[in-house]
Amino acid sequence: MPVVAMKATSKTAHEKTDTLFIYTFESPEQGERTIVANLTNVYEVGDVAAIATEGTFLPGLEIKPRKVFGIPSSGMALGKVDAALDTDLTAQFDADAAPRTFTVTMTVEVEARYAEDCEKLARKAIKGGQGGLTAATPKSGS
Repeated sequence: MPVVAMKATSKTAHEKTDTLFIYTFESPEQGERTIVANLTNVYEVGDVAAIATEGTFLPGLEIKPRKVFGIPSSGMALGKVDAALDTDLTAQFDADAAPRTFTVTMTVEVEARYAEDCEKLARKAIKGGQGGLTAATPKSGS
């Protein structure tokens, strides 16, 4: 269960910044974990939240254990939920989607004296972070 319902059992303001809280979340199956979270979603003791556990893949990121201003954080709080503790919320949060094939189209404009030089210059521009990406779209049937 990559995303699971857990209850906030403690909340402390982070002493090094006024934009973070340190929470303890618990559930019978997952036990206790400390999560440092920003002010986007604020939880009170007793709130049930969706917690993405380590190793969970979400759009644009993988949840890994890390330190935030020196405090170990083992997961990510995704928002309050109305669910029983230990409920698997993976599908509700589009977590751990199966790998699928995408087509990515990139347009890169380069200035060159000869067409034969364009590919080399385009590859160099891409490595340098230039060029425009269009949205990734899954191939049919994926």
